[in-house]
Amino acid sequence: IFKIVLPVMHEIEKLALKGLYSVTQEHIISTIVRDQLGQINLANEGPYPDRFALATPEGNLHELPILIAEIICNANRVSTNYLGASHPAECLSEAVNALKCKTIVMGVISSAQWNYEKNIVPYLESMDKYLKNKVKVLLGGGSEVDFPEFKNIENVKVIKSFEDFDKLLIELK
Repeated sequence: IFKIVLPVMHEIEKLALKGLYSVTQEHIISTIVRDQLGQINLANEGPYPDRFALATPEGNLHELPILIAEIICNANRVSTNYLGASHPAECLSEAVNALKCKTIVMGVISSAQWNYEKNIVPYLESMDKYLKNKVKVLLGGGSEVDFPEFKNIENVKVIKSFEDFDKLLIELK
């Protein structure tokens, strides 16, 4: 992940931003990478008792980062429930309630369809209304904003990089 996938994806992103690759070419490469990552078969179990839910908010279609996050979780023996991309807040909360996950890892990269600064706080407030248990939320791809106090979301932590996410998981051990 750290030596091949992430450097390749960063380079593709740079080339797309420079106009050397089209958005379609970037998406095709992402699809190929996603397919290859899907073939990695790590055990989804470990000593840490709580499972992490992995998802993106409604309108956010960037599934590759949460797929990478799941692989990093499993490599660190943290069990996961991979829920996929673009979930309405109420539905994601209901899934987290049913699965009894205590940590939600959310990919929150902004795009034309989903604006982090505009949408993250209302989305979390909506999620919080439907959560029945206390949870922690880890946001990958976002930035620090003024998060309000929540009833059931105990803590919101912005993770700056996959390397930081890996370090956080190592510290759980």
